[in-house]
Amino acid sequence: MLDGFAAGIGPVASVTSGALPMKSAFVLRGTSLAIGLALAAPALLAQTQAPIRPISPPAAALKPVVPPITAPAVAPAAPVAAPLAAPGANPPVAGALPVDPNAPPPAPPPPPLSDIIFTNGEVLTLDDKRPSAQAVAIKGSKIIAVGKSKDILARWKSEGTEVVDLAGKTLVPGFIDSWGQMARMGLYSVAAQVQSPPEGKVSDTNGLLRELRDWGRGDLAKRFGWIIGFGYDDTRLREQRRPSRTDLDSVSRDTPVIVVHYSGSHLVANSKALELAGIGRDSIDPPGGSIGRWPGSKEPDGVLEGAAATALLGALPQLPRDDRQAMIQQGQTLYLQNGYTTAVEARATPDDLTLYTQAADTGALKLDVLLYADLASAGANLKGNKIIGPKYYKGHLKLAGVSFVLDGNAEDRSAWLTQPYQLPPPGKRTTFAGYPGSTDETASELFSRAYAGGWQVAVQANGDAAIDQFISGLQTASGKHPGKDRRPLLAGGQTLRDDQLDTLKTLGVSLALAPRRLGLSLAPLKDYALGEERTARFIPAGAAAGKGLPVLLAGDASQIEPTPLANLAAAIKRPVGEAQQLSPLDALKALTVVPARQLGEEKLKGSIAVGKLADLTVLSANPLKTPTDKLGEIKVIGTVKEGVTVFGGSEGGVPILR
Repeated sequence: MLDGFAAGIGPVASVTSGALPMKSAFVLRGTSLAIGLALAAPALLAQTQAPIRPISPPAAALKPVVPPITAPAVAPAAPVAAPLAAPGANPPVAGALPVDPNAPPPAPPPPPLSDIIFTNGEVLTLDDKRPSAQAVAIKGSKIIAVGKSKDILARWKSEGTEVVDLAGKTLVPGFIDSWGQMARMGLYSVAAQVQSPPEGKVSDTNGLLRELRDWGRGDLAKRFGWIIGFGYDDTRLREQRRPSRTDLDSVSRDTPVIVVHYSGSHLVANSKALELAGIGRDSIDPPGGSIGRWPGSKEPDGVLEGAAATALLGALPQLPRDDRQAMIQQGQTLYLQNGYTTAVEARATPDDLTLYTQAADTGALKLDVLLYADLASAGANLKGNKIIGPKYYKGHLKLAGVSFVLDGNAEDRSAWLTQPYQLPPPGKRTTFAGYPGSTDETASELFSRAYAGGWQVAVQANGDAAIDQFISGLQTASGKHPGKDRRPLLAGGQTLRDDQLDTLKTLGVSLALAPRRLGLSLAPLKDYALGEERTARFIPAGAAAGKGLPVLLAGDASQIEPTPLANLAAAIKRPVGEAQQLSPLDALKALTVVPARQLGEEKLKGSIAVGKLADLTVLSANPLKTPTDKLGEIKVIGTVKEGVTVFGGSEGGVPILR
């Protein structure tokens, strides 16, 4: 089961690095040969299978018991001629007893007491009854024992058991996503990368346009039919402005060109993309969105926010179905490489539902995926749907609930606040405080639909005005449609107030927070968006945990791959606002135990305990003992899903010992 781990900790054979062979030719970072064998396959990821173990029968079964022969008392009778052997049969062996053709075959050996034992490491169980251990035994897909190495080996090791020497490495529960977009991450990871230092190399608008042109000459642009870039940040460009449609027209006037802001809340489009979307001078801003205009004109400048950006994306040429499946596989590969055993597609569209269902039916999903269907666009697809349900996984796919968005992000001043921003965006009044993504009536109707359908609801709201709208809609819906253990989720929560935290606790709300955004956007938050005082409270994880709200660590849309350990470090150590930090243990639980409960899977996942799934992640060091400034150096050595290796790290993995 663990042959996907490359040996590298002990004295074992070395392996060479190579790129993953991929059906859609999306290039990933180099991995070891063992990882390639574990992950390489059409559409980016292999069908990882457990190795077939040759089982030798016990020695006793191979040696027939022969009664002792005593010396005869009389002379022996004349020898009897041996029967002739059948043609082609092996000649009889002198002294051997004749084989009874009617004798039953030897009994097969008993199955191993355990399939795998992890030993000689630091096991962070996150189980309050047994916080730490040295060894874990696995049988099939479940954990059957946790404890000291000598005890586990003595009780559970037998012939056929694989003993994995962790060599001092750390074993933790598999990481669980809470508010991600696996398929979108797959797309963004293969787009033109236009991040600024330190994440990228784009320092000015000319550099951004150069990256788009270079990407536009490649095969992906030809297959897509459009040019896409991801990750720009105007606050870190030398010009200190957003690119415009005119800038992108210089890349191409015949091919649609878009570049997505690192926050994911808005994009910039060229004239061709605007034309395809039908956006012109007479277009009206959609609810929950904004169309940028040239100063003193109604003519669009190319900047689209919120629902306007979503409308444009829907109008672009659609990728071939194989390429869209490849995006899911690309995203899955990134999740597995980062130690996740459960992923989330936070705003699944009708197309996402179809594509994920196909991936599940073909066995392409190697980790569990839970979908929060976008209620406005995909809600109708859920009624009577017998393929994707909320109770049982089918091919590692399950419905978590429904979702929608109430506003944008504070970093780019699109979150809806009760107080104005520090400085308004160009062309806005000094009283500008963002804008809602939905009217109160629309938000209330969405909450009511969710509760009437019996679905768990997950909503993104970052500004405190949008969070007020979230609270109001939740209270109204729960009054009309009472129910138990709804477990609503608020994602974002960037400007939560203390009074809101108190109300959210009474409503049983959990928080999915992305604290890494503070470090990535510190300058624009202080200088333009919130000012120093509000920035110190930006994403108040400490206050929320102090009031007893469940806190989950969510992925960051500004990154091209999930970064659980970077999120962990950002939650533990903040550049400002120390009162909002989490303890290392609480931060690790926010990646495991807490999201397991939020998804209703606390009996199966989130901690290393007897009876739970063998969803495990092997780390190069113990995150609870590592200095905060070194947490980013911890590597994922391997990822195990239900007892099967689905990723072995390029650092070498762990050796398998008999």
